Amino acid sequence: MESYLLMQGLFNGLMLGMFYALIALGLSLIFGIMGIVNFAHGEMYMIGGYIAYYITGRLGMNFFVALIAAILFVGLIGIILEKGIFRHLAKGPNMEVTSLIAALGLAWIFQILTVIFFGELDKNVPSAFPGIIRIAGVTFTYQRIAAIIFGAVLILLLNLFLLRTKTGMAIRAVAQDEEGAVLQGVQANRINALSFGIGCSLAGASGVLMSPVFGINPFSGHGVILKAFLVVILGGMGSIPGALLGGIVLGIIESFGNLFFRMPVVSVLTFVIILAILIFKPEGLMGRA
Repeated sequence: MESYLLMQGLFNGLMLGMFYALIALGLSLIFGIMGIVNFAHGEMYMIGGYIAYYITGRLGMNFFVALIAAILFVGLIGIILEKGIFRHLAKGPNMEVTSLIAALGLAWIFQILTVIFFGELDKNVPSAFPGIIRIAGVTFTYQRIAAIIFGAVLILLLNLFLLRTKTGMAIRAVAQDEEGAVLQGVQANRINALSFGIGCSLAGASGVLMSPVFGINPFSGHGVILKAFLVVILGGMGSIPGALLGGIVLGIIESFGNLFFRMPVVSVLTFVIILAILIFKPEGLMGRA
């Protein structure tokens, strides 16, 4: 393999991996705390993309304004959904099934509302970091470099929040033993709402970062949620470090696959490799048996 192809594949794989990890981290956080498989998580990414389209494309405002607005607005949506829907479903029988059905319904509602307000056609989001550089035959776009950097910063901030703050330690305590955490004075309902909001805000932030690369439409969440589930399963259900590792592994597999094969072959190859990994480590790369 030519060295420039290797470097191009690694760069594209890192960008995809950071994107997948950011999406999967939010999904994994929600599942780890509440045990909810949030099928509407992809729509949080989609909403973040439309926020970027409206703020930067229609209003001509700064990229950072769009990023902060997406984090706050999509996070608020997550808190409202947890308090208004999923908290009540958790009290009833068959919580896993009813929450799954509710999430699927919410995904459909968000898609229809987006079609009503923005139409069905793809929207091009202007790049906040236009331009490219070429080094030794390898093409680097500033937008993709920025996506990698901002994705890494958000993941680092999440890790510091969970490890170094009292609220973060409360989140980890609820994830490990909710009853024990409640006995120590932790307000589980508050932690659940906050965790759901943080998980959704990560998806919204990834929508802002990646919509200039891939564009956005009301159904963008479909492919995103599939990749997020692949990453979560590959890394280990509920494992935040596993989501990061799984995202990078999946990104690199897809990146090198796209260099040498057509899209259908890449999809099949991706599933084959992931299945092979899970055969030998069914709990995921960093999951617990």
